[in-house]
Amino acid sequence: MGNNGKMKINVKFLASIREIAGAHEMQFELNSGYTVKDLLEFLELRFGAEFKEAAGKPFEDENPRLRFLVNGRDIDFLRGPGTELKEGDLVVLIPPVGGG
Repeated sequence: MGNNGKMKINVKFLASIREIAGAHEMQFELNSGYTVKDLLEFLELRFGAEFKEAAGKPFEDENPRLRFLVNGRDIDFLRGPGTELKEGDLVVLIPPVGGG
């Protein structure tokens, strides 16, 4: 666990989300006990309306605009948005890739 109930996690941004965040990967110090849903809310506050618009409502939409991997595993196979994050976790945000 981090100091004073804090932990560091790494967040990797792909495709259009990377352009909004302005970086491929960032490290954030968050409160211990943060979930994936808490992380999304934190990122929406940090990066503003453009990020929020790009993310949509990934935990409510049938075809979400954003997928989350924690340490290489889709949160659908973990505890969904309630997946608790731990010190050193790598969270990857994946917007859908268009094709045709």
